[in-house]
Amino acid sequence: MDFGEIAHVIPASPDGPRGVPFEAVSREDRAHHSNLILLCANCHTTIDKASDAYPAEMLYGWKQGRVDEIQVAVSTPEFLTRAEARAQVRGLLDDNALIYAKYGPTGDPYRQGDPIRWHRHARSTIAPNNRRILQVLDANRRLLTPEEEQALTIYRLHVEQFENRHVLDDFTTGTERFPEGIQDVFLD
Repeated sequence: MDFGEIAHVIPASPDGPRGVPFEAVSREDRAHHSNLILLCANCHTTIDKASDAYPAEMLYGWKQGRVDEIQVAVSTPEFLTRAEARAQVRGLLDDNALIYAKYGPTGDPYRQGDPIRWHRHARSTIAPNNRRILQVLDANRRLLTPEEEQALTIYRLHVEQFENRHVLDDFTTGTERFPEGIQDVFLD
């Protein structure tokens, strides 16, 4: 099993590694998250025992590099063409549509269809997909037509109300239906 340990770059105590004069860094700065790095237990021990080989600047560089990698991995790209943007959302839209067709409610208040599976898929798949779709639409708003912009406004309300109903179990917020224009967004 993998375990991580939170390590201080600049030590929390006066006798810690990396020889920064203790009075040069305030207690608050030593405790701040920007002075922490996540390491495996072996690396934590190695780095602290050989602090001259691993100066604070190196550790801050490692941390920033990892932050940059994560930012690239989770950020929403801006596309040059509508086709590229469509390719990004098509699978998510298709997944949601298939789940809705198979398990979705066919009556009110959701007595028909397959409510147990619907509720599970609504939380685990549709709600996260909806958020990803919104991120792509927002990041690539300049590629939307005026009609798609209007559909986006309705879709945003739909997503909020969908999450309230199916994630927070709050059925008092309304039931804005999925706007059909979103299913064909970025199609030419």
